[in-house]
Amino acid sequence: MKTSGALLLIFILGIVQVTSAQSLPKVLITYHSESGKTKAMAEAVAKGVSSVKEVDFILKPIAEVTKDEILQASAIILGSPVYNGNITPEVQAFINSWPFDGRPLKNKIGAVFVTGGGFSIGEEATMFAMIRSMMIHGMIIVGGEELEAAFGASAITGEGDFADREVQEIFLKKAEGLGRRVGELTKIKD
Repeated sequence: MKTSGALLLIFILGIVQVTSAQSLPKVLITYHSESGKTKAMAEAVAKGVSSVKEVDFILKPIAEVTKDEILQASAIILGSPVYNGNITPEVQAFINSWPFDGRPLKNKIGAVFVTGGGFSIGEEATMFAMIRSMMIHGMIIVGGEELEAAFGASAITGEGDFADREVQEIFLKKAEGLGRRVGELTKIKD
């Protein structure tokens, strides 16, 4: 009898844990990356989100994201390399795939991050392209923790001291701060 009571308690606690895990607000962190540098920024964003208790996240390239993951996310953090001063065609196609009828993304939190090969090569323009698309869908836009990340997180990856190296810590910290801020606001909002 004691064994069956203990098993019942374990079963009930398991259900409570599963129910709690399913009800956590979810942040979708997604990106396009060819060199691996935008992926490194995405991983830093995920590190920031993971530092916030009671918020879950999904981290994956845009090519692997499902419509359900977009719809179920409380927040979407989107990353792109700078491509001719703009988002990559892959990121544009991903944004174009978002459902629009009934505005199901309305009031979700949105944030962005980018990697650019050099200074003044279009980082802010690329961020604003993604931000504008998020705003068309009615999303609430969030910038990073620092003044230098007001529009989102960005990294220089191919010029001067930043050329031929991994993404530098200064940029990864901005990405982490962006993830933490989105995580905290997502937790409050939901």
